[in-house]
Amino acid sequence: MQRHQDGFTLVELMVVVLIIGVLVSIAIPMFNSASSTASLRTCQSNQRTIEGACQTYRAYTAELWTQSAVFNGDDTADSVDLLAAKYFLEAPKCPKTKQFYFVTSSGDVTGDTNAAVWTTGHYHY
Repeated sequence: MQRHQDGFTLVELMVVVLIIGVLVSIAIPMFNSASSTASLRTCQSNQRTIEGACQTYRAYTAELWTQSAVFNGDDTADSVDLLAAKYFLEAPKCPKTKQFYFVTSSGDVTGDTNAAVWTTGHYHY
């Protein structure tokens, strides 16, 4: 009488576990890299949006949007809330540090202006 064995051998199960382990070891660094890249792209997009708001502000008011006028003024909360309400749905924050961005503008209001946008310790544009 011949006996039929159903199921998997220990060696077959170990090979499957090994293959899954190799795939996971490849996937985790790729996921971390994708997450870091997404944060970088979000931050760069926020910075470009702020720069566009600087240009829009200059076009409508004929004044430069400066750090002292926006982020470090006497009534900082009012300034940020006013500008956020006018140019953003909400004031953008760095995706990593969750802090607001800093802006300085330079140039002539009748000519070219440069806006520098950054956040502490992370991406710059």
